[in-house]
Amino acid sequence: MSVAAATREVVRNRPVLYDALRAGVVNYTAAADSLELEGDREAIATALRRFAAELREEPAQTQPTGRDITVRLHSDIESVDATDTLLAVDEVGVGQPTGTPSGNEEAVETEGRTALRVTGDVDARLLASTLDRLRIAEIPVTATGLAAGTMVLVVPRGDGPTALQLVEATADYIKEGGDY
Repeated sequence: MSVAAATREVVRNRPVLYDALRAGVVNYTAAADSLELEGDREAIATALRRFAAELREEPAQTQPTGRDITVRLHSDIESVDATDTLLAVDEVGVGQPTGTPSGNEEAVETEGRTALRVTGDVDARLLASTLDRLRIAEIPVTATGLAAGTMVLVVPRGDGPTALQLVEATADYIKEGGDY
């Protein structure tokens, strides 16, 4: 395998480096030093430069126009029967208690949590970007899911309003063509 091909493979397994190359904010020599590749450092740095140039030349992904979302907060959620949930995985659900407990209540710690239910033009890109924004804001996410135009995020109750603002701001940023 050529140095260029090996470099591209390693970069594709490091999303942060891939995004930095695409944005053009990489010190290529330092990045080459950080990669566990056999070969000349300058050859690897050159491969990174060329890959970055190609990434910046790729047409931007088609952005959804008019991204329209609705965000609702559901406070005081707890583990509930999987049939009465905002989010369920392997028959363990979280939601506002309205049904009979499933017997799996200890599986997800939800005391003092708020669920944000986002509907409308939601997709994996919005979920990933929102999770990044929440991580940067140091808001822990207990659970999350995405299906059929609905995204659910579970955060500490006190962080619900801030998380709501971050979801809306992220959706607006993406709508305006911003790229995370």
